[in-house]
Amino acid sequence: MEWINQYSFLLVGAFVLVALSVVLFRDGIRQNDLVALGSLVLGLALAYMLFRPSASGEGDPTQRLDGIGGGTPVLLELQSPY
Repeated sequence: MEWINQYSFLLVGAFVLVALSVVLFRDGIRQNDLVALGSLVLGLALAYMLFRPSASGEGDPTQRLDGIGGGTPVLLELQSPY
């Protein structure tokens, strides 16, 4: 069940797309419906690209140790896909 937490955004997005497709296309396919569905797909793809977990790039441990030892507040976030 670990994949539910890791890919929950994708699962919810897929469910929303399928549900919206059923609602929009039950009376036939119209151009406005296709534009709305395409906009939602584009918005979900953009949200995934912006909010997906990734490495921060701040990998120099000596800078972090200097900040911790110097009394400067430091936020340390550890994450793992497992």
